[in-house]
Amino acid sequence: MKSIKYMTLGVLIAVAMFCAATYVSSCSKDGCKGVTCLNQGVCQGGSCKCIDTGTGGTNCEIVYRLLYKNGYLGNAVITYSHFDSLALDSGYINHTDNDDSIAFSIGTDSFYNKMTMIWMDNKVQMLSTQITLQNNTSSGSTFIVPATQGGPGDSFSVSGNGSVSSTSASLNLTAVPPHPNITPTIYYTLSNCPKQ
Repeated sequence: MKSIKYMTLGVLIAVAMFCAATYVSSCSKDGCKGVTCLNQGVCQGGSCKCIDTGTGGTNCEIVYRLLYKNGYLGNAVITYSHFDSLALDSGYINHTDNDDSIAFSIGTDSFYNKMTMIWMDNKVQMLSTQITLQNNTSSGSTFIVPATQGGPGDSFSVSGNGSVSSTSASLNLTAVPPHPNITPTIYYTLSNCPKQ
């Protein structure tokens, strides 16, 4: 008889604990209720987590590349690697080109950190390449220019890096010639080009 009492008591305690747990969990607040995450963001614990690195903001409402599209105008400082022979160096004088531009455009893709960058020198297209925005913050993004055939005479291999914000862009490029013993490497620096 004692064992039946203990068994009954045990069942009652188990049922009471189950009911209490169900009641408490049904009363817990859903932290994501009413939270809207944009641009593929996901709500976790009541706040949005931006899955795509090209987005940011409280609700992933900022698409950084939309802040950068269009053009930036500035000057390019051009320097050359030098050879031992003055005769070889004679045609390559360090100088500054005016009226250079960097333009950023976007496609219809859903990768929010991809853009096309076009560099123009005096309205002549020098380079067009795909870039991936990195280190995205409200103050700007950085990017790498992958090795691309282009630049002077279209035979140079051009690579580098840059940064862009909603107000200015900078670009550092190195153009390596196909015959480095005959033609010098060219370095292009466009600094703080304001958005137009």
